[in-house]
Amino acid sequence: MKKLGLLIILACLFTIFAQAQELKEIDGIYYADSLAYTGKYVTKYPNGNIKIEMNLLNGMKNGTVNVYFENGQLNEVRSYKNNLMHGSWITYNEQRVLIGLANYWEGYKHGTWMIWDARGSLLYELHYKMGEKVGIWRNFGKNGEIISEREYPDKP
Repeated sequence: MKKLGLLIILACLFTIFAQAQELKEIDGIYYADSLAYTGKYVTKYPNGNIKIEMNLLNGMKNGTVNVYFENGQLNEVRSYKNNLMHGSWITYNEQRVLIGLANYWEGYKHGTWMIWDARGSLLYELHYKMGEKVGIWRNFGKNGEIISEREYPDKP
């Protein structure tokens, strides 16, 4: 019985140590000791609130990365694939208003980008294709009217 209790205590200590373990980032790769880390990694503010939570695979960001304000509110949702920006990135201000939507494909700006002001009014609509500006870029006024447009040709 005493052995079982000791095993349980050791298992709990190991779990606490593993969760509290700090990772070291070297050239964009996260390591636990000298091994590339796989798993969920969370950093916190001094007040205990989560600052960043991310999924790592072989030391690289892979999947969703959530970034929070110090008060605990969600600030950004980022997406990665093999340490490259890939998918949608969403940004909120401290009033929980959507202020940015960006899209990436394997590290390149790709797709529609939208930028809103602090109140949620659309300011810009931009388009990219594999990092290149394409399509019609628009700038909007306070009442939603188009202030300016610029067209970028689609490169082959």
